[in-house]
Amino acid sequence: MKDKLFLIGSILTIVSGVILLTFTLFGNDDNTPVVILGLVLLFLGFIVAITGYTTPSVAQSKEGVSLAYLMIFASILVVLGTLDFAALWIVSVVGGVLLAISSLIIWPCFCCQGKTKNRDKVIGVASAHDSITVNEISKRTSLTANVVRDLLYDALGKGDIVGKMEGETFIRGRPTTTTYAKPSTTTTREVVKVLVICPYCGAKTEQGLTKCQNCKADL
Repeated sequence: MKDKLFLIGSILTIVSGVILLTFTLFGNDDNTPVVILGLVLLFLGFIVAITGYTTPSVAQSKEGVSLAYLMIFASILVVLGTLDFAALWIVSVVGGVLLAISSLIIWPCFCCQGKTKNRDKVIGVASAHDSITVNEISKRTSLTANVVRDLLYDALGKGDIVGKMEGETFIRGRPTTTTYAKPSTTTTREVVKVLVICPYCGAKTEQGLTKCQNCKADL
């Protein structure tokens, strides 16, 4: 029911706009401001319904559910006012204004913040367990399984959480560490050969030899 509550509030906002238009356009009184309010509610209701459907993580958040209750309450006020529009028109106007404020101001703020909060909540729960199923995360975060699954895959794809999905279970991974090889401490000895010049033929011979390699004279 929770995942449908925001949709119900959006539909009732559209219905409220239609009701206001009907009672003012087909009534005896010409009330232009109420007609404009009805058109605004009709337009905003469609916008809120579409954005709520495309961002279910926001619509199912605590703030989104609270906003849904507000839209339902304001829609009821609109309907009550039309029961005797001549005497209770102010009730309908108050309900319409509440719907307009919630759609124009409150809902955009929730769109900017709600998805990030729910995403962090899912990542936090998943990171606290070595393995946990999507349904378990759903119970802990009060989000539907579809929203949890989408947020998990999005976080994995962007590298915000380390692990993998095996079916409906998230398996936490461990951060990879880079191992650097220690530099070699082995030193290379340089061998220097000393040459001796033969006093007889002038040829150069390695030191330590007793005879000249050229003339065979004793060194």
